[in-house]
Amino acid sequence: MEFHINMTGRCAVASDSHAYVRGTAFIGSDTSTPLNLLGYFDRIESEYEFRSSMILLNGFFAVVCNKGSVLLAGVDRIRSIPLFYGATGDEFYISDDASWVQTKVGSFQRSELSEREFCMTGYVTGSETLYPGVKQLRAGELLVAKTADGLVQFSTERYFDFVGRPETSSDAETLSHELDALLIRCFERLLRLADGRTLVVPLSGGYDSRLIVLMLKRLGYENVVAFTYGRPGNTESEISKQVAKRLDIPWQFVPYSNELWWQWFRTEEREAYYAMAHHAVSVPHLQDWPAVWELKRRGLVAEDSVFVPGHAADMISGSHIPEAFVKARQVSHEQLVEQIFKKHYSLVRVPRGKDLIFLDEMKGRITSALCAPDCLVPDVAVRLSENWNWQERQAKFIANSVRVYEFWGYDWWLPFWDQEMFDFWARVPLEHRIGQRLYIAYVKKLTAETLGDKSVSALVTDRELSTSRLKEFIRMTPLRGFAKWVYRKLKTSNYEYENHPRAWYGIMSREVFRRYHVDRYESINSFLAMDILGAIDLMDSGS
Repeated sequence: MEFHINMTGRCAVASDSHAYVRGTAFIGSDTSTPLNLLGYFDRIESEYEFRSSMILLNGFFAVVCNKGSVLLAGVDRIRSIPLFYGATGDEFYISDDASWVQTKVGSFQRSELSEREFCMTGYVTGSETLYPGVKQLRAGELLVAKTADGLVQFSTERYFDFVGRPETSSDAETLSHELDALLIRCFERLLRLADGRTLVVPLSGGYDSRLIVLMLKRLGYENVVAFTYGRPGNTESEISKQVAKRLDIPWQFVPYSNELWWQWFRTEEREAYYAMAHHAVSVPHLQDWPAVWELKRRGLVAEDSVFVPGHAADMISGSHIPEAFVKARQVSHEQLVEQIFKKHYSLVRVPRGKDLIFLDEMKGRITSALCAPDCLVPDVAVRLSENWNWQERQAKFIANSVRVYEFWGYDWWLPFWDQEMFDFWARVPLEHRIGQRLYIAYVKKLTAETLGDKSVSALVTDRELSTSRLKEFIRMTPLRGFAKWVYRKLKTSNYEYENHPRAWYGIMSREVFRRYHVDRYESINSFLAMDILGAIDLMDSGS
């Protein structure tokens, strides 16, 4: 029996004693020089040591240690660098490349259930992939494989869960001071990692990326570049430009158009990116892929730059809290599963007729991931809903967006997925997280203190408020079914195709867009998922 290890991604390193690592990490709250991960794991001798060592790490990494008769592997708390594995006979394969494992184990027939789930979510949940013989490590998970009687036996276990239990009764002001102190430590780690290199921030009109540039300005880091993209004049880019100007940060804008997207999507580079990014699990992140390409091609950012996206401060600070649970006295297991299904299994219409068996099986996957009792108090139900979101959507879709930067040869760091951020928000009481109360109040205050006034903050708030009012009207009107239909019609046909702020529907012809958009696919990710599975052809000219 043999263990076969294949680590080929960016900055993969191996030692003579068979430790294989990718990524960078610190120890806990330490803000000194990042660890030499290869040396850190080289010394590991036992399962216990491996587990303890994983728990201590704070960063973004994947590791495989071959100890002869035992193989140990693990990924970080957000699965930022995924690992895939499979076994056939007396051979065990593990890699950061799903297609390599797929070829080695000979698993080429896709799972129909995983296909359906991929269509509805944009990713495959649990330890599954599109191919039954290829498995994946989940966020905060480690694997132990052993040889026994010439065969391999392996198991996985969680060393981290996002399910928090609030342990503080502190008021908002006290918590805000705690948040401020830990943000300084989180960004000091980023600055030690950067070590003078250019930090490139995808600066939108929202709170998360703005907090990044505010913190960098506050800590006096000068080598910063901000960028945004989309149709010229779109609201997000205008806010981004204002923020960058007031902070005196160089700002780059990459214009998007239907015509440009049509060209970008039909390049060898895009095909290569797809092959590298989706790993039989996730819809590739597309929106800033051409922007990074253009920045690189024009020489607007240095080759050794570090990209710093704002994922996903909104989620851990409370943006995905199901408010219906907060108002309930108790939440049943069925209500929890249904909430997760309605929120996340929404890219295409719910299966009908004979396909209902897949509906039950998909809900079964949710149930098996939750391990929840029949009845829950609201706080526990909220935390379980967020935990599912973290381990599935955030880890497999949102965090997977860093493949964009890797593809173009850049390093990256996710300051809001820092271990201390996880730990802080896990213990913040629900009352301070509903509607992101604590977080938004903090960012607004820091914006006002740094920029000298509240105009930029107010602009974002007004834009979000107008959108939320429209959604609330649709939700509350007795004719909400008809209102939703009218709203969808207004977004379809030529208007949405020609006016989307990211212009990304230009990847397909107008005829293909019209054919599918109105009643079936309502987002770009719907189209991408179906295209990857061969259900539609986005390369079709539509003629």
